Amino acid sequence: MRIVDLRSDTVTKPTTKMLHAMNDAETGDDGFGEDITTNRFEKIAAEKIGKEKALFVPSGVMGNVIAIMVHTKPGEGLICDKNAHINTMVSGNTAALAGITTSQIDADESGNLDIKEIETHIKLDEIICPKTTLLVYENTNNLAGGTIVTPEKSYELYKISKKYGLRVHLDGARIFNSAVAQRIDVAELTKDCDSIMFCISKGLASPVGSILAGTKEFINEARRVRKMLGGGMRQTGILASCGIISLEEMVDRLAEDHDNARFLAEGLATIDGFHIKLETVNTNIVCFTFHLPRLNCRELVETMGKKGVKAICFNKNLGRMVTHKDINRSDIIYTLEVVKKIIYP
Repeated sequence: MRIVDLRSDTVTKPTTKMLHAMNDAETGDDGFGEDITTNRFEKIAAEKIGKEKALFVPSGVMGNVIAIMVHTKPGEGLICDKNAHINTMVSGNTAALAGITTSQIDADESGNLDIKEIETHIKLDEIICPKTTLLVYENTNNLAGGTIVTPEKSYELYKISKKYGLRVHLDGARIFNSAVAQRIDVAELTKDCDSIMFCISKGLASPVGSILAGTKEFINEARRVRKMLGGGMRQTGILASCGIISLEEMVDRLAEDHDNARFLAEGLATIDGFHIKLETVNTNIVCFTFHLPRLNCRELVETMGKKGVKAICFNKNLGRMVTHKDINRSDIIYTLEVVKKIIYP
C-alpha cells in the first residue's frame, strides 16, 4: 500500500548526507562542553538568528519550557494564544514544571495577537492575580494553519511587552518556514524577542533536536535548567552534525513544501464537507474543518488511514495535514484522489 504521511513534518527522514555526517561527526562530552560538532552547531545557529548564544536541546517542548522557567518564577503569569502549543500540546508542563499561570487570549484568523487585548491581560500590581512577566507567541502559528507573523507585528508585540517590563519568548518551531514564505532573512523575525526556540526536526529534516537562543546570560541559565530536566546529553555531535546540514542546505527548499500545501488546500476546498480558510495557508500546514451528515472529521481521517493517507484529527471537526520534504506533488494528487473516493463513493 502506498503511504502518504501528512500527520506532521516531524516524520521527515534524515537525508543521505546527514547519515554520512552522523557517522563522521567529531564528538566529545557535551556535558563538559567538549563536543566540537555541537559547539560549532550552536555557534552557527546563534549567528543565523542574530542571537548571542544558543543551546542544543532534545526537543522543542523542552526548549520552550526551559525558556519559561528561566524568564519567570513559580506563581507568576504569562500571556499566550489559547491554542498555543505551550498551552495545548505539552502535557501541562507550563503548570507542572514551571508553576506558571497562563492568561489565554484569542488570536485572530491569521493567528496574530491583538495588542489592545494583550494590554488588558497584563497584571502587574493586582495582588489577587499572578504577576504577568512573560509573553509567548508562535511564528508560524500551528493551529491557525501555519500562518506567519511579520517583522512589523513582531516589533509591536515586543514594544507593548517592554512597555510593561515583560520578557518575550518566541516559539519559532517553524520560524524558517515563516522567513521563506515572507522572503526575508530569518533574523528579521527573531530580533525583537528575548529568546527563541526553533526545531531542526520538522521541515529542516534532522532526526532529533531544537535550538534555544538568547543572550549569554540567558543561555548560561538555560543550560542549568536543561540539566535539571534531564536534557544534558553526551556525544551530541552525532545529532548536531545533522543540524548543521539543516541550516546550511534545508532552508530554501521549504518553499516547495509551501507550494504543495497550497495545492493540497485548494484541492480539498473543492470537495464537499471541507472548509478551509485559504488565506491562512501561508506555509506547509493545512488546517481544515470537515463535516458531512454521514461522516465527521475523525471518521474521515480513520478511513483515509486505512487507505494509506495519514492525517490528524484534533477533535470531531478539526483536522490537519502538513507537507514536508518526503511529500511530493504526486503524493498530493494521490491524497486528493483518495479523499474524493471516500466522499464520492
